[in-house]
Amino acid sequence: MKTFWWPLAGLVLLAMVLAVYVMARTRPSPDCTSSVVMGRGPHGEPVECVCVGGTISTCFGPGP
Repeated sequence: MKTFWWPLAGLVLLAMVLAVYVMARTRPSPDCTSSVVMGRGPHGEPVECVCVGGTISTCFGPGP
């Protein structure tokens, strides 16, 4: 029965480490309190995001 529990414990540990890694990499999205908000893109560049109904609809690079 030990041959069943050790691999299972290893898989659970691996899943927990992966979950912590994924949670650490996610960035909070900007608040949609107005219709246009400024934020950071996935590579750290500034982006303008348009909000519709309190959620982010689309994002694009800032500028004219």
